[in-house]
Amino acid sequence: MIQLNDDRLLQEYLDRSLSPEELQVFEERLCNEPELAERLIKFASDDLVLAEWGAALERAQTDPDQHTALSGSEPVFIKSKSMVTAAVVSSVCSLFLLLGGYFLYQSFSNIPLVTTSKGVVFSSGEPVENHIKQTLNEGSAELHFPTGAKVLISAPASYEVTGNNSMHLQQGSFIANVPQSGIGFQVDTPHGRVIDLGTLFSVQTVEKLDTRIQVYRGKVIASLMNRAGGIQSSKQVSEHHSATIDSVKNEIAEAPDTLSLAEKCGILHYSDSVVLQEKMPDALATGKYQVFEHDGLAFVFPERMQVSLKSGLSLVTNPSETKPVQRSGIISAGTKVDCYRVYYDPAEKEGTFIPVQGEIHFDRPILGVILDKTYLTQTDRLFHPLCLEDSNRVFVHQGTETDTGGKDPKARYDEVMILPDRRTLSFMLLSGERFVDEFRVIVQSSN
Repeated sequence: MIQLNDDRLLQEYLDRSLSPEELQVFEERLCNEPELAERLIKFASDDLVLAEWGAALERAQTDPDQHTALSGSEPVFIKSKSMVTAAVVSSVCSLFLLLGGYFLYQSFSNIPLVTTSKGVVFSSGEPVENHIKQTLNEGSAELHFPTGAKVLISAPASYEVTGNNSMHLQQGSFIANVPQSGIGFQVDTPHGRVIDLGTLFSVQTVEKLDTRIQVYRGKVIASLMNRAGGIQSSKQVSEHHSATIDSVKNEIAEAPDTLSLAEKCGILHYSDSVVLQEKMPDALATGKYQVFEHDGLAFVFPERMQVSLKSGLSLVTNPSETKPVQRSGIISAGTKVDCYRVYYDPAEKEGTFIPVQGEIHFDRPILGVILDKTYLTQTDRLFHPLCLEDSNRVFVHQGTETDTGGKDPKARYDEVMILPDRRTLSFMLLSGERFVDEFRVIVQSSN
């Protein structure tokens, strides 16, 4: 049931200004009150409209030449609310408190809305038309939304962009990276709806079965929809959990997810700066970098398990912070190993380097790492999943540079270490917009 001050709470929730106590109570209500969850969806959309309108109004007041933007002749989009002047923010917030978000939106309905000149685009910059069904038969496609949300879709998939911060996934899977500016990102499927609350998550749907959500960072609201298009029930899905929207059973089932995935992959623990993915997206697997970027977050992908070495394999068994990287050990033929790829691709502007620091604790001994880009290419035939059918395929790698020949330690900007227990990998990677850090971790296979 909507209460008198819920509009204020919704706005403060989107602004992240609720106290911890208020936050806990309010999120419990979101999960138990479908009407409130549906109102949050509308508020997130209205909030974005106001940010766009306020930014355009500021430009029109300070630069007369920009006044035409408000008339719709040359649409412009600003994706950060911080760019709205204090006067605009003050007046908008006051109106929100007095009238509520919905009525404020209606009061501005006669003002031409400011939208991006490009709208949603592919990573190549090619525009994506709204409300046009797209079919992806092979490979992957990355969508960039004006709000900052990025969605990497893997084939086979059928999807449709429905707005500047929403889409419909009829069938297939994707992983979405949604910053604070994109809070409220909405995904509809044949079985329900997912509303992002600023996070990193994935969605997989099989058209006639169900929709599955995995949350790696942050949280989302999963909703079961009725035939009339209204919300029947909702559940909040938190970090390291998953949920299944089952329209046949008419329920949302939630269960811990990441732990079981980690156990299956032979990983006991990893730091918050690491995201474990069960499968590497095709775009990354084929060497198309700057495809799915995230500042301060490294991905780890299991590549191939239970690989029986037909000949000896040279590895860097003791990475050093000061000495040149050398393959200091040979794993004998007949040894069974598992291979993991660690990948870091920040999205910050050119010229800025963003660090990521993390640890991965395996349940079996780490035999060594492969850091050099040339040796990464040479070992693709052993460990790259796409080389199973064609061992002669060649992929481009960038590698990880942990030293500059040992002559100038200050120039070294990456660290990869295997701790004395030989089960814990520690790393500090420093990379920029035009660069990628990646390396392989070779672990002894389980019996």
